Amino acid sequence: MHGRIPNHVAGLAALAIGGVSAIAAPLALFVLALLGANALVNARRASIAPLVGPVLGALVAYSFVGAAAAIGVLLVWRVFADARWSTERARDLAMSAGHPAEAKQRALAHAWATPLYGLALVAFTAPHMVAGFPLDLPHLPLWVLLATGALAALLVFDWALRRAADWRLGDLAAAPASHLLWHHVLFVLAFGLTIDVSAGIVAMAAWRLLHAAPLPSPRPQASLTAVP
Repeated sequence: MHGRIPNHVAGLAALAIGGVSAIAAPLALFVLALLGANALVNARRASIAPLVGPVLGALVAYSFVGAAAAIGVLLVWRVFADARWSTERARDLAMSAGHPAEAKQRALAHAWATPLYGLALVAFTAPHMVAGFPLDLPHLPLWVLLATGALAALLVFDWALRRAADWRLGDLAAAPASHLLWHHVLFVLAFGLTIDVSAGIVAMAAWRLLHAAPLPSPRPQASLTAVP
């Protein structure tokens, strides 16, 4: 049996790795490579099928617009994939905690708000440089950015109030709430503040890989008082 890294540990470690990438990119990439290798070794199965669509989309964008647009396509795919994975994980955690109401699509709508706001802000402030490569997205007008941010703030605030009410009533499902809290924190810090898009990408990749990395369970110790 294997355990999983706690949400707060994975979140703090992901932020640390993202921060390191801003000052020592090779070291952060080395850590990502180790995490990726560990995830592959422990994966039940691996498939390249999910990569076909994004790669084809990037090639089409490269053919018509250029390398910056191709990398932009890959960024949009990566944010969408991470948001979908995180939402599905929150749904599984809610079901395991016996809170099926929190696993419904409507209840998890807020989980898509911060990723969309992050993408909107990246598009509004484009172009960017990611690991020395240009990244560009279609420019969004200011009103779209403000509307996306307001919607994200409203949905996250509503979710936080509901979880606070659950806590007050002693009915808080800690696992999905903790996961979604870190979900919002990481997406906002990674893309919503545009401190460094490259560091944000590294932080999000590290967060997902850390959750994919199992923790080995301690081996049972032989009892010295056991009777044969």
